[in-house]
Amino acid sequence: MPAAMRILLALGAVAVISALDANTAPRLIFTPFYGLVVGLVAWHVGRPQGLGVAVAAGLARLASELAWQAPDVFVAWNGVAWTAAFIALALVVGRARDNGEKVSTLEGRVSALIQVEHNFARTDALTSLCNRRSFIDALQQAEARSRRSGGALAIARLDIDNFHGLNETYSRADGDQLLRGVATSLSLTTRMGDLAARLDNDEFAILLYECSPEDAQRVGERLVAEVAELGRAYPEARTTASIGIACFASPGPDPDEMMRLAGSALRRARQAGGNAVVVEREWHPGAA
Repeated sequence: MPAAMRILLALGAVAVISALDANTAPRLIFTPFYGLVVGLVAWHVGRPQGLGVAVAAGLARLASELAWQAPDVFVAWNGVAWTAAFIALALVVGRARDNGEKVSTLEGRVSALIQVEHNFARTDALTSLCNRRSFIDALQQAEARSRRSGGALAIARLDIDNFHGLNETYSRADGDQLLRGVATSLSLTTRMGDLAARLDNDEFAILLYECSPEDAQRVGERLVAEVAELGRAYPEARTTASIGIACFASPGPDPDEMMRLAGSALRRARQAGGNAVVVEREWHPGAA
């Protein structure tokens, strides 16, 4: 309801209370009802509007009292006292309303800051991918879900070959630009539902759900080709990518072992000279 309509309704209520007060007083007292109207306006509309209605209520009450009592100093005193009381009530309720709005605003800002902090704590600032903490949490949940309902998992770990040389030959800004490019390739290459993350410096990881070793091999080869294409912008650095992938049947090993097996495949890709994909043999229950 618009504020103007609320004020009109409040003034109408004050007029009705005044009429009742004039026709029944002193047998019935309606004075507290003026205060109720003033308080409602000050809370739901605002302090200035509440003050206006408070003055109107004070005048209406004085008019109702004059309807059944001759004017004298006591009537004047009662009029001033009750008007002051209504004004004080409007000030108190209005201030409480303002403080409540300030508290709500602060709570909203705190919630927003907490959400931002939560996002920063789980997101890599440079690439906007998930960070290691977020990736490990997702891997633990995926492993637990796999134990309950089945389903294969694959973990790919990607390391940029000669990234240190790129930073030295060109600049750190160029290195950051390459990292952002690799992050974009990961996001575009992975399927919806898969999770890409930056683990540390120039190492990335992908959690692939329901992915066979053959599909994982194709994903890895596509990423190697894309990173090699990105590296063409830095010919003196000879930047490529090594990718190690470990595939797991359900139920798989614990998440730490999953990461270790993918890391082992990554080392083999590096030892092969880089710019290569190595897929660790599929792990299955009972495997050594």
